[in-house]
Amino acid sequence: MNQNIKIAKQFHETTKHSPVTIYFNRHYLDWENKPFPFKLYLNKPKVNLPSTFPYPIEDSIECLKQTNLNLKKKKQVDLKTLSQILFFSAGITRKIKLNDNVYYMRAASATGALYPIEIYLTCQDLPNLDAGVYHFCPGDFTLTQLRKGDFRSALFTATGNNNKVFQAPITLIFTSISWRNSWKYQARSYRHWFWDAGVILANFLALCNNNHLSSEIILGYQDKLINNLLGLQDQKEVAIALASIENDCNFDYYNKFNSSELSALNCEIKPISKYEETVYPEIWKIHESSYLSTMKEITNWTLKNIDDRNLHNTGKVPYDKISIINTTNIGNLILQRGSTRRFLKKPITLNQLQTVLYLSSISVPFDFITNEQSLIDIYFIANSVTNLQSGMYYYNKLENNIEQLKEGDFREQSGHLCLDQKIFSDASVVFFLLSSMNKILKYLGNRGYRAIQLEGGICAGKIYLTSYSQGLGASGSTFYDDEVTETFLPHADQKSVIIAIGIGIPAYLAKSGKIYTNVLNKEDYS
Repeated sequence: MNQNIKIAKQFHETTKHSPVTIYFNRHYLDWENKPFPFKLYLNKPKVNLPSTFPYPIEDSIECLKQTNLNLKKKKQVDLKTLSQILFFSAGITRKIKLNDNVYYMRAASATGALYPIEIYLTCQDLPNLDAGVYHFCPGDFTLTQLRKGDFRSALFTATGNNNKVFQAPITLIFTSISWRNSWKYQARSYRHWFWDAGVILANFLALCNNNHLSSEIILGYQDKLINNLLGLQDQKEVAIALASIENDCNFDYYNKFNSSELSALNCEIKPISKYEETVYPEIWKIHESSYLSTMKEITNWTLKNIDDRNLHNTGKVPYDKISIINTTNIGNLILQRGSTRRFLKKPITLNQLQTVLYLSSISVPFDFITNEQSLIDIYFIANSVTNLQSGMYYYNKLENNIEQLKEGDFREQSGHLCLDQKIFSDASVVFFLLSSMNKILKYLGNRGYRAIQLEGGICAGKIYLTSYSQGLGASGSTFYDDEVTETFLPHADQKSVIIAIGIGIPAYLAKSGKIYTNVLNKEDYS
Protein backbone atom coordinates (compact mmCIF):
# COMPACT_ATOMS: atom_id res chain seq x y z
CA MET A 1 0.00 0.00 0.00
CA ASN A 2 2.88 2.39 0.82
CA GLN A 3 4.13 2.15 -2.76
CA ASN A 4 0.82 3.25 -4.31
CA ILE A 5 2.03 6.83 -4.45
CA LYS A 6 -0.96 7.97 -6.48
CA ILE A 7 -2.68 8.35 -3.10
CA ALA A 8 -0.14 10.86 -1.77
CA LYS A 9 -0.06 12.74 -5.07
CA GLN A 10 -3.85 12.94 -5.17
CA PHE A 11 -4.08 14.14 -1.59
CA HIS A 12 -1.51 16.86 -2.18
CA GLU A 13 -3.23 17.99 -5.37
CA THR A 14 -6.74 18.11 -3.91
CA THR A 15 -5.63 20.04 -0.80
CA LYS A 16 -3.83 22.79 -2.69
CA HIS A 17 -4.79 26.41 -2.06
CA SER A 18 -5.50 28.89 -4.82
CA PRO A 19 -7.37 32.21 -4.81
CA VAL A 20 -10.35 30.33 -6.27
CA THR A 21 -10.43 27.54 -3.68
CA ILE A 22 -10.11 30.05 -0.85
CA TYR A 23 -12.90 32.24 -2.24
CA PHE A 24 -15.36 29.38 -2.72
CA ASN A 25 -14.61 27.57 0.54
CA ARG A 26 -17.78 27.90 2.62
CA HIS A 27 -16.35 26.26 5.73
CA TYR A 28 -17.19 28.14 8.93
CA LEU A 29 -15.85 27.84 12.46
CA ASP A 30 -18.24 26.48 15.06
CA TRP A 31 -16.80 28.20 18.10
CA GLU A 32 -19.05 26.30 20.51
CA ASN A 33 -17.44 23.07 19.28
CA LYS A 34 -13.84 24.27 19.28
CA PRO A 35 -11.59 21.44 20.51
CA PHE A 36 -10.14 21.64 24.02
CA PRO A 37 -6.33 22.01 23.71
CA PHE A 38 -5.37 19.45 26.38
CA LYS A 39 -5.82 15.68 26.52
CA LEU A 40 -6.94 14.75 30.02
CA TYR A 41 -7.04 11.21 31.39
CA LEU A 42 -9.60 10.86 34.18
CA ASN A 43 -8.84 7.37 35.52
CA LYS A 44 -5.07 6.89 35.35
CA PRO A 45 -2.36 7.64 37.96
CA LYS A 46 -0.28 10.78 37.49
CA VAL A 47 3.25 11.83 38.32
CA ASN A 48 3.86 15.52 38.99
CA LEU A 49 6.85 16.73 37.02
CA PRO A 50 9.21 18.93 39.03
CA SER A 51 8.84 22.63 38.26
CA THR A 52 12.35 23.25 39.62
CA PHE A 53 14.07 21.76 36.58
CA PRO A 54 17.44 23.25 35.58
CA TYR A 55 17.19 26.27 33.32
CA PRO A 56 18.80 25.63 29.89
CA ILE A 57 21.79 27.98 29.74
CA GLU A 58 23.87 26.84 26.77
CA ASP A 59 24.38 29.43 24.02
CA SER A 60 21.47 29.26 21.61
CA ILE A 61 23.64 29.30 18.50
CA GLU A 62 25.74 26.44 19.86
CA CYS A 63 22.55 24.46 20.46
CA LEU A 64 21.32 25.15 16.93
CA LYS A 65 24.46 24.94 14.86
CA GLN A 66 25.21 21.23 15.11
CA THR A 67 23.47 18.02 15.99
CA ASN A 68 24.48 16.15 19.13
CA LEU A 69 26.63 18.85 20.72
CA ASN A 70 29.69 17.83 22.79
CA LEU A 71 28.64 14.25 23.30
CA LYS A 72 31.79 13.56 25.32
CA LYS A 73 29.99 15.42 28.11
CA LYS A 74 27.07 12.97 28.07
CA LYS A 75 25.19 12.69 31.33
CA GLN A 76 22.53 10.43 32.75
CA VAL A 77 18.96 11.52 32.12
CA ASP A 78 16.93 12.15 35.27
CA LEU A 79 13.39 13.40 35.89
CA LYS A 80 14.47 17.04 36.12
CA THR A 81 16.30 16.87 32.79
CA LEU A 82 13.27 15.23 31.22
CA SER A 83 11.04 17.97 32.68
CA GLN A 84 13.26 20.65 31.17
CA ILE A 85 13.18 19.03 27.74
CA LEU A 86 9.40 18.57 27.82
CA PHE A 87 8.71 22.10 29.02
CA PHE A 88 10.97 23.92 26.57
CA SER A 89 9.72 21.72 23.73
CA ALA A 90 5.98 21.96 24.37
CA GLY A 91 5.25 23.62 27.71
CA ILE A 92 3.09 26.69 28.32
CA THR A 93 4.97 29.97 28.11
CA ARG A 94 2.23 32.60 27.77
CA LYS A 95 -1.28 33.40 28.94
CA ILE A 96 -3.25 35.68 26.63
CA LYS A 97 -6.64 37.11 27.58
CA LEU A 98 -8.94 37.96 24.68
CA ASN A 99 -12.68 38.65 24.84
CA ASP A 100 -13.02 37.10 28.30
CA ASN A 101 -11.21 33.97 27.15
CA VAL A 102 -7.75 32.85 28.19
CA TYR A 103 -5.46 31.25 25.62
CA TYR A 104 -2.37 29.32 26.60
CA MET A 105 0.53 29.61 24.16
CA ARG A 106 3.33 27.08 24.12
CA ALA A 107 7.09 26.90 23.68
CA ALA A 108 6.70 25.95 20.00
CA SER A 109 4.26 27.45 17.54
CA ALA A 110 1.22 25.62 16.15
CA THR A 111 -1.01 26.36 13.18
CA GLY A 112 -3.98 28.37 14.40
CA ALA A 113 -2.73 27.92 18.00
CA LEU A 114 -4.78 24.69 18.05
CA TYR A 115 -1.98 22.38 19.30
CA PRO A 116 -2.93 19.01 17.80
CA ILE A 117 0.34 17.35 18.85
CA GLU A 118 0.51 15.19 21.98
CA ILE A 119 3.69 13.77 23.50
CA TYR A 120 4.00 10.32 25.06
CA LEU A 121 7.11 8.54 26.26
CA THR A 122 8.46 5.15 27.17
CA CYS A 123 11.26 4.90 29.70
CA GLN A 124 13.36 2.59 31.79
CA ASP A 125 13.47 3.01 35.56
CA LEU A 126 14.71 6.53 36.29
CA PRO A 127 15.28 8.27 39.63
CA ASN A 128 11.76 9.17 40.89
CA LEU A 129 10.08 7.70 37.78
CA ASP A 130 9.19 4.05 37.30
CA ALA A 131 9.63 2.37 33.94
CA GLY A 132 6.49 2.67 31.88
CA VAL A 133 4.50 4.32 29.11
CA TYR A 134 3.37 7.87 29.92
CA HIS A 135 1.42 10.79 28.46
CA PHE A 136 2.70 14.34 28.99
CA CYS A 137 0.13 17.03 29.79
CA PRO A 138 1.52 20.58 29.60
CA GLY A 139 -1.68 21.93 31.21
CA ASP A 140 -0.88 20.58 34.66
CA PHE A 141 2.72 19.52 33.92
CA THR A 142 2.20 15.86 34.71
CA LEU A 143 2.91 12.45 33.29
CA THR A 144 -0.06 10.09 33.21
CA GLN A 145 1.03 6.47 33.54
CA LEU A 146 -0.66 4.33 30.88
CA ARG A 147 1.39 1.14 31.30
CA LYS A 148 3.83 -0.14 33.92
CA GLY A 149 7.10 -1.73 32.96
CA ASP A 150 9.96 -1.36 30.50
CA PHE A 151 8.50 -1.40 26.99
CA ARG A 152 11.68 -0.65 25.09
CA SER A 153 11.52 -4.16 23.64
CA ALA A 154 8.17 -3.16 22.11
CA LEU A 155 9.79 -0.12 20.49
CA PHE A 156 12.72 -2.27 19.35
CA THR A 157 10.32 -4.62 17.58
CA ALA A 158 8.13 -1.80 16.25
CA THR A 159 11.10 0.03 14.70
CA GLY A 160 12.60 -2.98 12.92
CA ASN A 161 15.25 -3.60 15.59
CA ASN A 162 16.48 0.01 15.73
CA ASN A 163 19.29 0.02 18.29
CA LYS A 164 18.72 3.69 19.07
CA VAL A 165 15.41 3.01 20.83
CA PHE A 166 16.83 -0.22 22.29
CA GLN A 167 19.60 1.66 24.07
CA ALA A 168 17.80 4.94 24.80
CA PRO A 169 16.53 5.30 28.39
CA ILE A 170 13.70 7.50 27.07
CA THR A 171 11.92 7.68 23.72
CA LEU A 172 9.31 10.32 23.00
CA ILE A 173 6.36 9.46 20.77
CA PHE A 174 4.59 12.31 18.99
CA THR A 175 0.94 11.88 18.02
CA SER A 176 -1.67 14.07 16.38
CA ILE A 177 -5.30 14.43 17.43
CA SER A 178 -6.83 14.99 14.02
CA TRP A 179 -9.92 16.96 15.02
CA ARG A 180 -7.95 19.60 16.91
CA ASN A 181 -6.65 21.00 13.63
CA SER A 182 -9.23 19.85 11.07
CA TRP A 183 -11.86 21.79 13.03
CA LYS A 184 -10.42 24.84 11.28
CA TYR A 185 -8.27 23.64 8.40
CA GLN A 186 -10.30 20.63 7.14
CA ALA A 187 -8.50 17.96 5.10
CA ARG A 188 -5.43 20.16 4.48
CA SER A 189 -4.78 19.93 8.23
CA TYR A 190 -2.98 16.62 7.61
CA ARG A 191 -0.03 18.66 6.37
CA HIS A 192 -0.18 20.69 9.59
CA TRP A 193 0.29 17.60 11.77
CA PHE A 194 3.88 17.39 10.61
CA TRP A 195 4.55 21.13 10.58
CA ASP A 196 3.40 21.39 14.19
CA ALA A 197 5.37 18.32 15.26
CA GLY A 198 8.38 19.66 13.36
CA VAL A 199 8.62 22.97 15.20
CA ILE A 200 8.40 21.08 18.52
CA LEU A 201 11.19 18.78 17.33
CA ALA A 202 13.35 21.80 16.43
CA ASN A 203 13.12 22.86 20.08
CA PHE A 204 13.64 19.28 21.23
CA LEU A 205 16.87 18.86 19.25
CA ALA A 206 18.22 22.14 20.65
CA LEU A 207 17.37 21.00 24.19
CA CYS A 208 19.13 17.68 23.63
CA ASN A 209 22.21 19.64 22.59
CA ASN A 210 21.86 21.82 25.68
CA ASN A 211 22.04 18.66 27.79
CA HIS A 212 24.74 16.94 25.70
CA LEU A 213 22.35 14.18 24.70
CA SER A 214 22.07 12.62 21.27
CA SER A 215 18.83 11.81 19.50
CA GLU A 216 17.36 10.27 16.39
CA ILE A 217 14.04 11.16 14.77
CA ILE A 218 12.44 7.87 13.76
CA LEU A 219 9.78 7.53 11.07
CA GLY A 220 10.30 3.82 10.35
CA TYR A 221 7.97 1.92 12.69
CA GLN A 222 4.93 -0.35 12.74
CA ASP A 223 2.07 2.11 13.03
CA LYS A 224 -0.54 -0.18 14.53
CA LEU A 225 1.84 -1.53 17.18
CA ILE A 226 2.80 1.96 18.37
CA ASN A 227 -0.83 3.14 18.30
CA ASN A 228 -1.90 0.11 20.34
CA LEU A 229 0.94 0.60 22.80
CA LEU A 230 -0.44 4.08 23.53
CA GLY A 231 -4.08 2.98 23.46
CA LEU A 232 -4.99 5.50 20.73
CA GLN A 233 -8.52 5.59 19.37
CA ASP A 234 -8.66 4.53 15.73
CA GLN A 235 -9.06 7.40 13.24
CA LYS A 236 -8.97 9.93 16.08
CA GLU A 237 -5.32 10.06 17.13
CA VAL A 238 -2.21 8.42 15.64
CA ALA A 239 1.54 8.29 16.18
CA ILE A 240 3.49 10.32 13.62
CA ALA A 241 7.13 10.28 14.85
CA LEU A 242 9.45 8.91 17.53
CA ALA A 243 12.47 10.65 19.04
CA SER A 244 15.05 8.86 21.16
CA ILE A 245 16.86 10.56 24.05
CA GLU A 246 20.19 8.79 24.24
CA ASN A 247 23.14 8.73 26.59
CA ASP A 248 25.50 5.99 27.72
CA CYS A 249 22.69 3.68 28.75
CA ASN A 250 23.25 0.00 28.10
CA PHE A 251 20.15 -2.10 27.62
CA ASP A 252 21.91 -5.46 27.87
CA TYR A 253 18.88 -7.70 27.93
CA TYR A 254 16.09 -8.23 25.46
CA ASN A 255 12.88 -10.12 25.92
CA LYS A 256 11.29 -10.71 22.53
CA PHE A 257 8.11 -8.70 22.39
CA ASN A 258 4.85 -10.38 21.42
CA SER A 259 2.40 -7.75 20.25
CA SER A 260 -0.52 -10.15 20.71
CA GLU A 261 0.09 -10.00 24.46
CA LEU A 262 -0.34 -6.21 24.55
CA SER A 263 -3.40 -5.60 26.71
CA ALA A 264 -6.01 -3.02 25.79
CA LEU A 265 -5.99 0.18 27.81
CA ASN A 266 -9.12 1.13 29.69
CA CYS A 267 -8.83 4.89 29.50
CA GLU A 268 -11.46 7.43 30.43
CA ILE A 269 -10.62 10.61 28.56
CA LYS A 270 -12.34 13.99 28.64
CA PRO A 271 -14.05 14.68 25.27
CA ILE A 272 -12.26 17.44 23.42
CA SER A 273 -15.40 18.90 21.83
CA LYS A 274 -18.94 19.55 23.00
CA TYR A 275 -20.57 18.05 19.91
CA GLU A 276 -19.75 15.49 17.25
CA GLU A 277 -16.47 15.72 15.39
CA THR A 278 -16.30 16.03 11.60
CA VAL A 279 -14.37 13.21 9.93
CA TYR A 280 -12.33 13.89 6.79
CA PRO A 281 -11.86 10.55 4.99
CA GLU A 282 -9.08 12.01 2.81
CA ILE A 283 -6.89 12.34 5.90
CA TRP A 284 -7.22 8.71 6.89
CA LYS A 285 -6.80 7.49 3.34
CA ILE A 286 -3.41 9.18 2.93
CA HIS A 287 -2.25 8.36 6.44
CA GLU A 288 -3.22 4.69 6.48
CA SER A 289 -1.90 4.18 2.95
CA SER A 290 1.57 4.92 4.34
CA TYR A 291 1.43 2.37 7.18
CA LEU A 292 4.32 -0.04 7.71
CA SER A 293 3.33 -3.39 9.21
CA THR A 294 6.27 -5.79 9.12
CA MET A 295 9.98 -5.91 9.85
CA LYS A 296 10.69 -6.30 6.13
CA GLU A 297 8.66 -3.22 5.23
CA ILE A 298 10.57 -1.15 7.77
CA THR A 299 14.03 -2.31 6.71
CA ASN A 300 13.09 -1.78 3.05
CA TRP A 301 11.98 1.75 3.89
CA THR A 302 14.94 2.88 5.95
CA LEU A 303 18.42 3.79 4.78
CA LYS A 304 20.14 0.44 4.37
CA ASN A 305 18.14 -0.57 1.29
CA ILE A 306 17.49 2.78 -0.40
CA ASP A 307 20.76 4.66 -0.02
CA ASP A 308 21.04 5.33 -3.77
CA ARG A 309 18.22 7.83 -3.98
CA ASN A 310 20.45 10.85 -4.67
CA LEU A 311 18.88 13.33 -2.29
CA HIS A 312 20.27 16.79 -1.62
CA ASN A 313 23.57 17.05 0.23
CA THR A 314 23.64 19.71 2.93
CA GLY A 315 27.39 20.22 2.71
CA LYS A 316 29.85 20.97 5.48
CA VAL A 317 30.86 24.60 5.00
CA PRO A 318 32.84 25.82 8.06
CA TYR A 319 30.50 27.66 10.36
CA ASP A 320 33.17 30.11 11.58
CA LYS A 321 32.82 31.99 8.28
CA ILE A 322 29.62 33.50 9.66
CA SER A 323 29.74 36.12 12.40
CA ILE A 324 27.02 35.95 15.08
CA ILE A 325 25.69 38.88 17.11
CA ASN A 326 22.92 39.34 19.68
CA THR A 327 22.87 35.71 20.76
CA THR A 328 21.37 34.50 24.06
CA ASN A 329 20.99 31.22 25.91
CA ILE A 330 18.54 28.64 24.56
CA GLY A 331 16.14 29.01 27.51
CA ASN A 332 15.75 32.76 27.08
CA LEU A 333 15.42 32.31 23.32
CA ILE A 334 12.52 29.87 23.56
CA LEU A 335 10.70 32.02 26.12
CA GLN A 336 11.14 35.06 23.86
CA ARG A 337 9.94 33.26 20.71
CA GLY A 338 6.46 33.94 19.43
CA SER A 339 4.74 34.48 16.10
CA THR A 340 5.33 38.08 15.06
CA ARG A 341 2.09 39.81 13.97
CA ARG A 342 3.56 42.97 12.43
CA PHE A 343 6.87 43.76 10.74
CA LEU A 344 8.50 47.11 10.12
CA LYS A 345 9.59 47.71 6.55
CA LYS A 346 13.20 47.89 7.64
CA PRO A 347 16.15 45.86 6.39
CA ILE A 348 17.79 42.99 8.18
CA THR A 349 21.50 42.48 7.59
CA LEU A 350 22.94 40.06 5.09
CA ASN A 351 24.81 38.41 7.96
CA GLN A 352 21.53 37.78 9.78
CA LEU A 353 20.05 36.22 6.67
CA GLN A 354 23.10 34.02 6.12
CA THR A 355 22.95 32.83 9.71
CA VAL A 356 19.28 31.88 9.41
CA LEU A 357 19.95 30.01 6.16
CA TYR A 358 22.95 28.13 7.48
CA LEU A 359 21.53 27.07 10.84
CA SER A 360 18.10 26.12 9.52
CA SER A 361 19.72 23.88 6.90
CA ILE A 362 21.86 21.73 9.18
CA SER A 363 20.86 18.12 8.68
CA VAL A 364 18.26 16.42 10.88
CA PRO A 365 19.23 13.09 12.52
CA PHE A 366 16.58 10.98 10.79
CA ASP A 367 16.56 7.18 10.63
CA PHE A 368 16.00 7.03 6.85
CA ILE A 369 18.64 9.37 5.36
CA THR A 370 22.26 10.12 6.18
CA ASN A 371 23.34 13.11 8.24
CA GLU A 372 24.37 14.96 5.06
CA GLN A 373 21.07 14.61 3.21
CA SER A 374 17.88 16.65 3.12
CA LEU A 375 14.45 16.54 1.48
CA ILE A 376 14.00 20.34 1.56
CA ASP A 377 15.13 23.19 -0.72
CA ILE A 378 15.02 26.80 0.48
CA TYR A 379 13.84 29.55 -1.87
CA PHE A 380 13.13 33.10 -0.72
CA ILE A 381 12.05 36.57 -1.69
CA ALA A 382 14.35 39.25 -0.29
CA ASN A 383 12.40 42.47 0.22
CA SER A 384 14.81 44.39 2.40
CA VAL A 385 18.30 43.06 3.19
CA THR A 386 21.39 45.26 3.45
CA ASN A 387 23.99 44.56 0.75
CA LEU A 388 21.63 42.24 -1.13
CA GLN A 389 19.56 43.26 -4.13
CA SER A 390 15.81 42.79 -3.77
CA GLY A 391 14.70 39.75 -5.68
CA MET A 392 14.13 36.00 -5.70
CA TYR A 393 16.80 33.60 -4.53
CA TYR A 394 17.74 29.97 -4.01
CA TYR A 395 19.98 28.79 -1.18
CA ASN A 396 22.61 26.27 -2.27
CA LYS A 397 23.15 24.22 0.89
CA LEU A 398 26.14 22.34 -0.46
CA GLU A 399 28.17 25.49 -1.01
CA ASN A 400 26.41 27.71 1.55
CA ASN A 401 25.78 30.12 -1.28
CA ILE A 402 22.86 32.43 -2.17
CA GLU A 403 21.96 32.27 -5.87
CA GLN A 404 19.91 35.06 -7.42
CA LEU A 405 17.07 33.86 -9.68
CA LYS A 406 15.32 37.15 -10.45
CA GLU A 407 16.11 40.76 -9.62
CA GLY A 408 13.39 43.24 -8.68
CA ASP A 409 10.87 44.40 -6.13
CA PHE A 410 8.57 41.48 -5.29
CA ARG A 411 7.27 42.78 -1.97
CA GLU A 412 3.62 42.68 -3.02
CA GLN A 413 4.03 39.24 -4.52
CA SER A 414 5.54 37.84 -1.31
CA GLY A 415 2.36 38.88 0.50
CA HIS A 416 0.07 37.61 -2.23
CA LEU A 417 1.67 34.17 -2.25
CA CYS A 418 0.98 33.89 1.49
CA LEU A 419 -2.78 34.20 1.03
CA ASP A 420 -2.64 37.99 0.46
CA GLN A 421 -1.51 38.76 4.00
CA LYS A 422 0.09 42.17 4.42
CA ILE A 423 2.50 40.94 7.09
CA PHE A 424 4.35 38.93 4.45
CA SER A 425 4.64 41.97 2.20
CA ASP A 426 6.15 43.88 5.10
CA ALA A 427 8.60 41.08 6.02
CA SER A 428 12.24 41.59 5.13
CA VAL A 429 12.51 38.05 3.77
CA VAL A 430 9.90 35.38 3.04
CA PHE A 431 11.18 31.82 2.84
CA PHE A 432 9.42 29.16 0.80
CA LEU A 433 10.49 25.60 1.58
CA LEU A 434 10.07 23.38 -1.48
CA SER A 435 10.70 19.71 -2.20
CA SER A 436 11.11 17.42 -5.20
CA MET A 437 8.08 15.52 -4.02
CA ASN A 438 7.58 13.12 -6.94
CA LYS A 439 11.19 11.94 -6.79
CA ILE A 440 11.06 11.43 -3.03
CA LEU A 441 7.74 9.60 -3.14
CA LYS A 442 9.25 7.26 -5.73
CA TYR A 443 11.87 6.17 -3.19
CA LEU A 444 9.98 6.49 0.09
CA GLY A 445 6.40 5.78 -0.98
CA ASN A 446 3.42 7.47 0.62
CA ARG A 447 5.33 7.60 3.89
CA GLY A 448 7.69 9.98 2.18
CA TYR A 449 4.89 12.53 2.27
CA ARG A 450 5.09 12.47 6.06
CA ALA A 451 8.88 12.81 5.92
CA ILE A 452 8.79 15.82 3.59
CA GLN A 453 6.24 17.69 5.67
CA LEU A 454 8.02 16.87 8.94
CA GLU A 455 11.43 18.04 7.77
CA GLY A 456 9.75 21.19 6.46
CA GLY A 457 8.30 21.77 9.93
CA ILE A 458 11.67 21.21 11.61
CA CYS A 459 13.35 23.61 9.19
CA ALA A 460 10.62 26.19 9.90
CA GLY A 461 11.18 25.74 13.63
CA LYS A 462 14.90 26.38 13.16
CA ILE A 463 14.12 29.53 11.17
CA TYR A 464 11.99 30.73 14.07
CA LEU A 465 14.70 30.03 16.65
CA THR A 466 17.59 31.40 14.62
CA SER A 467 15.68 34.59 13.79
CA TYR A 468 14.76 35.26 17.42
CA SER A 469 18.31 34.51 18.54
CA GLN A 470 19.37 37.56 16.51
CA GLY A 471 16.63 39.90 17.72
CA LEU A 472 14.40 39.37 14.69
CA GLY A 473 10.80 38.19 14.45
CA ALA A 474 9.23 35.41 12.43
CA SER A 475 5.82 34.17 11.40
CA GLY A 476 4.72 31.06 9.48
CA SER A 477 2.08 30.95 6.78
CA THR A 478 0.17 28.76 4.41
CA PHE A 479 0.26 29.69 0.71
CA TYR A 480 -1.08 29.40 -2.82
CA ASP A 481 0.65 26.14 -3.81
CA ASP A 482 1.02 26.29 -7.57
CA GLU A 483 1.64 30.03 -7.66
CA VAL A 484 4.68 29.61 -5.41
CA THR A 485 6.19 27.00 -7.70
CA GLU A 486 5.43 29.13 -10.76
CA THR A 487 7.08 32.13 -9.11
CA PHE A 488 10.43 30.35 -8.87
CA LEU A 489 10.37 28.73 -12.32
CA PRO A 490 12.33 27.46 -14.13
CA HIS A 491 14.60 26.64 -11.16
CA ALA A 492 11.74 25.13 -9.12
CA ASP A 493 10.42 22.94 -11.91
CA GLN A 494 8.69 19.78 -10.61
CA LYS A 495 8.93 20.99 -7.00
CA SER A 496 6.14 21.39 -4.45
CA VAL A 497 5.96 24.01 -1.73
CA ILE A 498 5.82 22.74 1.86
CA ILE A 499 5.62 25.78 4.14
CA ALA A 500 6.33 29.55 4.15
CA ILE A 501 7.96 31.69 6.87
CA GLY A 502 8.49 35.45 6.93
CA ILE A 503 11.19 37.13 9.02
CA GLY A 504 12.01 40.75 9.71
CA ILE A 505 12.17 43.57 12.24
CA PRO A 506 9.23 43.30 14.67
CA ALA A 507 6.99 46.38 14.88
CA TYR A 508 6.75 45.96 18.65
CA LEU A 509 8.80 44.57 21.50
CA ALA A 510 7.08 41.44 22.77
CA LYS A 511 7.40 40.52 26.43
CA SER A 512 9.27 37.36 27.20
CA GLY A 513 7.24 34.30 28.09
CA LYS A 514 7.25 32.64 31.50
CA ILE A 515 7.34 29.14 32.90
CA TYR A 516 3.77 28.00 33.62
CA THR A 517 3.49 24.50 35.03
CA ASN A 518 -0.18 24.37 36.07
CA VAL A 519 -2.90 26.33 34.32
CA LEU A 520 -5.76 23.85 34.69
CA ASN A 521 -8.45 23.89 37.37
CA LYS A 522 -10.99 21.39 38.66
CA GLU A 523 -13.63 22.52 36.15
CA ASP A 524 -11.34 21.52 33.29
CA TYR A 525 -11.59 17.89 34.37
CA SER A 526 -15.38 17.81 34.52
